[in-house]
Amino acid sequence: MTGELFGVAVFCITGAALSLVLRQYRPEYAVLVSLGCSVVVLLWVITGVAQVMDELNSLLENSLLSRELVQVVMKCLGVCILTELAAQTCRDAGENAIAAKAELAGKVTLVLVSLPLFQRLLQVAGELLEIS
Repeated sequence: MTGELFGVAVFCITGAALSLVLRQYRPEYAVLVSLGCSVVVLLWVITGVAQVMDELNSLLENSLLSRELVQVVMKCLGVCILTELAAQTCRDAGENAIAAKAELAGKVTLVLVSLPLFQRLLQVAGELLEIS
């Protein structure tokens, strides 16, 4: 995975240069190049996340950590990556207002995804207060 990073970096720099040149003559194609480059990099990231998930699953089998906790963290990571990709793509297209709304939607989604974790935390705190 680390060795592939150089190739991804070169791919991104090439895509950015091509997009920059196209922006002068055909701005609509520049957005498409940027979006295509983003999709390819996202696919590369997904393969890396799959490897991380495999490693985490093997580590969790022998640990005391709750699977629920790890699931919430991984969902939040996915939301963050997707939100950042959407917002940056909107900014590349010159749509800063839409990018801000995408980021707001991501933040709300993070809160919604983490609600079960907060509920469990409050439940544990309540149980501890009853013991005292």
